[in-house]
Amino acid sequence: MEGDLPDAMEEKVRDSMVRQLSQNLARCRRVIIDGNMDLKTRERWTQLYNNTSQVLNQILKDRQMRDWEKRLREIETYRGIQKRTVQFETDPPDSKTTNPEQ
Repeated sequence: MEGDLPDAMEEKVRDSMVRQLSQNLARCRRVIIDGNMDLKTRERWTQLYNNTSQVLNQILKDRQMRDWEKRLREIETYRGIQKRTVQFETDPPDSKTTNPEQ
């Protein structure tokens, strides 16, 4: 339960960042489509929009990856799967796989 506390705080911070970045994107979009602004100003806001969207996308990708990893750990725990091991070609073959007729 103690390990969940930092995760919960981190999730709140991420949620706050996602909310703020989304609001910034909306603000940028309004300035970009405003015909009363000069071209140079709209160009700077477009760059800001692109940079903000890249940051937001990375945060969302990280969150998705963490969720997938968490789900995978839960599935592995549920199924009782131990950590995966890789069998190299130099290892002796398993007798069950070499002679399926037995």
